[in-house]
Amino acid sequence: MKHRFSLFIALMGFFCVLAVSVPASASSNTSPDIYAKAAIAVDAQTGQILYQKNAHQPRAIASISKLMTVYIVHHEIKQHRLAWGDKVKITSALARLSTASGLTNVPLKAGRSYTVRELVNATLVASANAAALALGQKVAGSSTKFAELMNQTAHKMGIKDGKFYNASGLTNKLTGKLALQHVSANAENMLSASDVALVAKNLLKQFPKVTHITKQTSGTFYGTQMSGHNQLIGDNNIAKGVQVDGLKTGTSDKAGACFVGSATQKGKHRIITVVLGARNKSASDPARFIQTAKLMRSVYTTQHPIKIAAGTKISGVGKVQIPDGKQESITPVTKATNLVWAANATKQNHVSGKFVKKPAKLASPTKKNTVAGKVHLRINDKRLQYIGKSTGDFVMVTKNSVKKANPFVRLWRAILRLF
Repeated sequence: MKHRFSLFIALMGFFCVLAVSVPASASSNTSPDIYAKAAIAVDAQTGQILYQKNAHQPRAIASISKLMTVYIVHHEIKQHRLAWGDKVKITSALARLSTASGLTNVPLKAGRSYTVRELVNATLVASANAAALALGQKVAGSSTKFAELMNQTAHKMGIKDGKFYNASGLTNKLTGKLALQHVSANAENMLSASDVALVAKNLLKQFPKVTHITKQTSGTFYGTQMSGHNQLIGDNNIAKGVQVDGLKTGTSDKAGACFVGSATQKGKHRIITVVLGARNKSASDPARFIQTAKLMRSVYTTQHPIKIAAGTKISGVGKVQIPDGKQESITPVTKATNLVWAANATKQNHVSGKFVKKPAKLASPTKKNTVAGKVHLRINDKRLQYIGKSTGDFVMVTKNSVKKANPFVRLWRAILRLF
């Protein structure tokens, strides 16, 4: 009896150790219950998906659309086709819209000119609809042409199912005299949560100083007090060291309450969160911020980024052939340093990879750092997922140069291949 009991205890100990030693992938964590129609969390640098719920279904996004408007403005400035100090003259239609009841705005006066910088600040801090539309007109010449530019830009980003009708995110009817012709009055900008995250990723990666605006909780616009809508700015209770510095709210009857969040932990490891279609009982309903905080907390407390340094061999990535080389094959290594998120118990040696395509045979002599192929990374044999086109493809290179084999060796190999 004692022997049986000892055997039982030993077996229980073995299975406990086994359970602890098997890592879980990022996607196998106990996911938080996010009470919204759609949601996603991604790494801001790489686009790795850390959480998703109905993330690929296009939905109305309301004022979140202004992130695309601001992205295009930044891009135009970078291309020297626009400047922060350029003046934007306000039409009577824009002036009327800026004081329309029920819309978020700062008052604009017909005939007066405002700088691009002033209008961008109003667009992001106060979610001013007329300011966003004024920027669109300045960039493209008309609301119609700017909508076309928004859709072209989205397509270049890899967004296929989205649709933009205007720079602000209002329904077509609510833009008044700026409404598009031959378009439904109820037409509203549509993107999936994944595509919203992609817009935010591009904005933050290419123009990181935008957070200097999005982290503002208030401001003034020609004597008008602007109040920000982001209730998570300055919230120190999300998780240890986590600070939110953006990005944009959006609210409409069709969209519900939406929010795109941007956060770092101790100034590093930025993530982007998107919550679409949260509860919206009133203008002050905090539901979207509660769900965002829950999502951010889950990511930062149950997952961690693993650094894979340049020159690292990846388990599961096979050898690359160099038929005429002194060495007939080599094991490739990572070209650049990368970060991948995984469950807290996961370590670097748990990360494996698989070639995207069968690697081509390399010619000799082969130089160091010659591209040997691209791989997809996996944890527990489950491929890591990313937003955007071509992301998640990790370039592998030769670690050392390989000289060409001498003629006699090459001849002998050729003979052997005949048999």
